[in-house]
Amino acid sequence: AQYKEYRRRRAAEQCGEAAVATSTDRPAPAPAKVKPSSWAALLRSSSSSAASSGTVKMVGSQPAAANGIRTVDMRKFTTLEDVLENWRIVFSAPAVQPRGLVNSGNMCFMNVVLQALLYCAPFYSMLRSIKENVVFSFSTSTPLLEALIQFVHEFKQDATPLAQLGTGLDEPFVPENVYEALRKKNVFQTLRGQQEDAQEFMSYLVDGIHEEMALVLQAHRAKAGAAGAEPTGNSSGGDDGWMEVGPNNRAVHMRDAHEVRARTPITQIFGGTLQSLLTVPGPAGRAAPARANREPFQWLALDVSSDDVETVEDALDALAAPESIEGYMNVQGEAVAATKQIALERVPPVLVLHLKRFVFCADEGVQKVHKFIAYPEELTLAPAWLARTREAARHRDARYRLSGVIYHHGSHASGGHYTCDVRRPSGEWVQFDDIDIGSLESVDAVLDEKPDRTAYILFYTTC
Repeated sequence: AQYKEYRRRRAAEQCGEAAVATSTDRPAPAPAKVKPSSWAALLRSSSSSAASSGTVKMVGSQPAAANGIRTVDMRKFTTLEDVLENWRIVFSAPAVQPRGLVNSGNMCFMNVVLQALLYCAPFYSMLRSIKENVVFSFSTSTPLLEALIQFVHEFKQDATPLAQLGTGLDEPFVPENVYEALRKKNVFQTLRGQQEDAQEFMSYLVDGIHEEMALVLQAHRAKAGAAGAEPTGNSSGGDDGWMEVGPNNRAVHMRDAHEVRARTPITQIFGGTLQSLLTVPGPAGRAAPARANREPFQWLALDVSSDDVETVEDALDALAAPESIEGYMNVQGEAVAATKQIALERVPPVLVLHLKRFVFCADEGVQKVHKFIAYPEELTLAPAWLARTREAARHRDARYRLSGVIYHHGSHASGGHYTCDVRRPSGEWVQFDDIDIGSLESVDAVLDEKPDRTAYILFYTTC
């Protein structure tokens, strides 16, 4: 119904403008899309489109550069394994023309995540590097990666402000390739007719692409005669951990709480590390070595339910605040007042913040936290949020710029609606509501409190 309404509006607008138009001004009907046989076929399709279009400049194998910064990794790769081994993050990307996504039945949770990732410059550049450099037939080992490459291929490269494009926008489409890849992975079996959670979907999608990449690298290294083990990031740690000098020159026993993730382009973009520091008094009040676990993350989940939390900075303060553990038993069997503290040890180039809007209440079940949480256009990491390690010291005063916001409309976790605002490379902010697209006057429209929706996921990119 949304798509039919869009076509009706487009037809009405074109009728109003067509009095002075000639038959050559009207585009020919788009041919039916056929799944390409290879990424090379995608490139040939792009070249053909560029040659036939007189209104939108398509960038081919030599991408345009912005302010002298590479927009994609210009090194030539020969295989997917070559890309995954040697790709390096790029923070600038060509502008794409906004295009709506059809909501084919409670699919807004997927649409907003796909739009937000499309306008995440390092993520877009990663997909573009693969599309530009790798030539081989589509396989079944990386269905999510292939689906995302086909998805970004549906968008023209065009930096024209939205207000100047008028009715020149491409028609909305259904991201069927992504649906199909999810079906193959047996995820969200209903896919249509049931509202899902945007954060849960993003977690699965990004983690799924990472796992596909990690398996490709593992198979490549095994084939090359390597042991096939994933890198741990610290060869001297071992299962028993290692010692470092921590706060106040005290010894800290470090340990990786979980197996460290394989290094892929996904971890280069979104991957960070948290340190969980446990301090336990020793016998007779003597200071015992603190114990610290390191845990990887791809986004931070921030508790916003407390009355003291009114801003994102408040939520990060709360995350990093020391927590007393009363009655903790030390190795001598004595009850002592231990302290646990979580801090950022390594922060990613793209910092994704998940505002935990849905909390469980014993009497009422899952409830939504409706209050407005203020978030800045630029976020500077405070020293109190960082671990006191050499690694964390590298990120002191790191600055991030807001690049996207996903909103939740409604009162319940099991329903409602999702929309998103994203920042284009020019600084223009665009709002997506499935097939409806609007240009926002300024970033203030993104930062201000809104009566009908609340921020749910924030995307910050290092600047």
